[in-house]
Amino acid sequence: MSGSAQSSKVVQATLNRAEAKTLRSTADGIDVASPPDPFAAQFMRDDADVLEIAASDALTLDAPPPVGAGGELVPAGDQIKRGGNFIDTIERPDYVTAEASMDRLKLADDGIQCVSLAVDTAETIQAKNSIEKMLAHQLAAAHKLAMTFAAKAKTLIEEDENGWYVKPTVYATEASRVANASARMMDAFQKDTLALHKLRTGGTQTVTVQHVNVSDGGQAVVTGGIGAGGGDET
Repeated sequence: MSGSAQSSKVVQATLNRAEAKTLRSTADGIDVASPPDPFAAQFMRDDADVLEIAASDALTLDAPPPVGAGGELVPAGDQIKRGGNFIDTIERPDYVTAEASMDRLKLADDGIQCVSLAVDTAETIQAKNSIEKMLAHQLAAAHKLAMTFAAKAKTLIEEDENGWYVKPTVYATEASRVANASARMMDAFQKDTLALHKLRTGGTQTVTVQHVNVSDGGQAVVTGGIGAGGGDET
């Protein structure tokens, strides 16, 4: 099956799953309506069953590729022809997972060309799900751009020092602009790192006050600890 035909198959199966979910939700509403209509509700649930079975059959991989480094699925057969490895997101991947995985690594490869960085970053943080893997890829892209811009700024500064045929400020101005772009990518890298931390910890902090000592000068000294919380905010 060609890549475009497989993509169409995945899209249709995904739509079928969504329609089945809608039918079940509508059926639940009919059950509590006044008066209820159990026959109509059952008819909708039967249709939902048919859609879900068809979607499951269409999306199931006959022979899932083995998992490689960084949680990567190693492609085989027709998957090799379609190009690229993919990242696994669940223990028993289907075609939706495979398509999403391929898209992630293709995005890391096209233009930015940081597939190795992306996979190594995902392996380093032991990414557990799709969101963490996408954050890992963003970290890799931000790092590569930051270092690339920094190197460009250095080159421009050297050109400014050695150049005699251009206005002295030209290279310096461009070097400053590229250095700022590098700094923004470094900032994005750090923010993504914090986002990953918040995703894993819930983003809350717990402050424990053990002692409050007030000196003669009226200054309070608080001793205790601040730690990242593991639950949701309330």
